[in-house]
Amino acid sequence: MDKSAYLMRISQASPAGLVVINFELIIDFLNEAVAQKENTENFRALIAKAKDGLEQLIQALDFEIPLSHDFYEIYKYSYKLLCDVIFSADTEAACSALKEVAELMETLLVGWRDVLDKTPVVEAAEAAAPKVYTGLTYGRDGQANEYIDENNDRSYMA
Repeated sequence: MDKSAYLMRISQASPAGLVVINFELIIDFLNEAVAQKENTENFRALIAKAKDGLEQLIQALDFEIPLSHDFYEIYKYSYKLLCDVIFSADTEAACSALKEVAELMETLLVGWRDVLDKTPVVEAAEAAAPKVYTGLTYGRDGQANEYIDENNDRSYMA
């Protein structure tokens, strides 16, 4: 897992892009946990990170949208599986549960990637936000004066 690549993507992502990245991170954490099942400390830490990702997805749900209730049920089921296996003594059963959660997340990821592909590059909220220009000017006395221009019309009048 290349953290710098994820950080770059996160800094430039739209809201739908952040959801996609969250799914990818959860899947990476789960797959890495399965690979490190012999190292109990890393195994549990990776599962905890996947749980944190699921918590983020749950918190981002907008229950005004009916589909959110369906997502909530999937996230809740996945979260319960992760809670059950984090301290399990049976690593094979735990890995089986982790693979099940990873498959669920991969299925949802396909749908979110489709949403991302159909989302315009510039979000409507971002396009509607006013641009604010700031800077410093220097007066005759050599003192710096702060300048803020909230004028949306940057053209010159003739």
